[in-house]
Amino acid sequence: MKFLEQLKLNIRASAPIVQIISHETLRIRACCTQAAEDQSRDLYVWNMPQGLRRYDIEDDAWEARDEGGQPQEVLEWLVDFYADDENPEFILLLEDFHHFLNEHTLISRLRAFAIAVASREINNVTVVLSQPALLLPPELEKEVQVMEMPLPDTDDLKTLMRQACDRYGLDDRDYQESSALIESALGLSTSEAQLAFSKAACQFKRLTESEIPFIVKEKEQVIRKSGHLEYFHPKATLDDIGGLDNLKSWLNRRRQSFTKDARDFGLETPRGVLLLGLPGTGKSLAAKAVANAWQLPLLRLDMGKIYGGIVGQSEANIRSALQTAEALAPSILWVDEIEKGLSGMQSSGATDGGTTSRVLGTFLTWMQEKEQPVFVVATANHIAQLPPELLRKGRVDEIFFVDLPVQQDRKDIISIHLKRRNRLDDFSSAELDELASASKGFTGAELEEAVKEAMFLAFDEGHQLNKDDILKAIKATSPLSLTMAEMIQDTRDWAKGRAVAASSAQPEALDLSNSKKPRLKQEGENPFVKK
Repeated sequence: MKFLEQLKLNIRASAPIVQIISHETLRIRACCTQAAEDQSRDLYVWNMPQGLRRYDIEDDAWEARDEGGQPQEVLEWLVDFYADDENPEFILLLEDFHHFLNEHTLISRLRAFAIAVASREINNVTVVLSQPALLLPPELEKEVQVMEMPLPDTDDLKTLMRQACDRYGLDDRDYQESSALIESALGLSTSEAQLAFSKAACQFKRLTESEIPFIVKEKEQVIRKSGHLEYFHPKATLDDIGGLDNLKSWLNRRRQSFTKDARDFGLETPRGVLLLGLPGTGKSLAAKAVANAWQLPLLRLDMGKIYGGIVGQSEANIRSALQTAEALAPSILWVDEIEKGLSGMQSSGATDGGTTSRVLGTFLTWMQEKEQPVFVVATANHIAQLPPELLRKGRVDEIFFVDLPVQQDRKDIISIHLKRRNRLDDFSSAELDELASASKGFTGAELEEAVKEAMFLAFDEGHQLNKDDILKAIKATSPLSLTMAEMIQDTRDWAKGRAVAASSAQPEALDLSNSKKPRLKQEGENPFVKK
């Protein structure tokens, strides 16, 4: 049900107080105006700078009222006006009234009004509270219907685009009402979209598909401003990932799943995927590559920035971030190292008042119930820190375990990084096989760093990059498989039967016999410590 229909239903059902959470002041006024007109009611609007005003729907004009200048006065007027007039029918819109909802007198007046409506002492009168943040005193929790206004849809954005065209006098040939241009502004609020279209019209003297990069850039600034989401423009493709053939095949099969043809066929849009594995094995690269392959916007959710110091702020932040992701749908939401953002889960009730638990609950419920086509890619390094609720099927379509690359995968990864630096033609297949064998146990990130280090060595010695430079860099590297062998083996044992292997190749055995403990350079040696 659309927002306006929900508002009308609440008003028809004699809801005494409706609280609308949104920054969209103009859209809230428009919805209240439409609801008042459809139900033949008057509309009164109050805010602190302008006081109480009556909106004349027929003449599209505002009529100032002498009474109701202060918050307590407008609530007195609310009851007195009903007592003085015989059966008045109206909607009273109180804008930004949440600043005054900490005063006991005002809370009592609103509660008394709600009780009067419930007992039918007052009929056909509804109070609408318009505010940007959810703030409701406990005394009113049972009396108030809370609604969240969604961000503008394509119809709203089309209206704003036409307004910019009329305001700046664009010619018909310089105005193109294409769906691609309109959808490029999805995720912006009314004021933000209005400004983005106006800036494009001012700078380029047109509004066509050529302005899409400009609108997207404006949207990136807005999304970055919130601090919870980051807009990515990935350049990596699935071909840039060495190995992981099972994962890439699974993703390729769902490439067209967001199209209309897929919906007509009866396919459901995929919900998401959870990538478990060691650091540096290509999980984050896969998230970027799938966004590029599917040509969908990629949003990175920083769970660490979700948490705020004010009570209820963390929950509001996660809801706002998820709302933005839905507004950009179809989109991909990338949650990197999700276990770190939920690391206080087990002791949440004792250490943070249950904030982590509530944030996780909000996120998991959204993953389960979301209707918009938002594909979630969550990555995790430490499986033991993941809450079991996240691993349940239904919230994600599949759980993949990303293991260390095997011989052929390492050869492919080295080839990819050499090709990226225009050096692949300088190496034979046999040399690449030798490098892959020498780098057993290396992750993809460690192989990339070895190639980078070899480039520095070759440049410093004044010759072209060769096999010996890379071998020297490989021998100077202590891979994670050496320092974390036991943990890797435990993770492999856990993943059997619980997750799908991202690669079809049989994992290589780890060398657990080396009991020599790695020593950092800064540790030095102590002759009195027995080894």
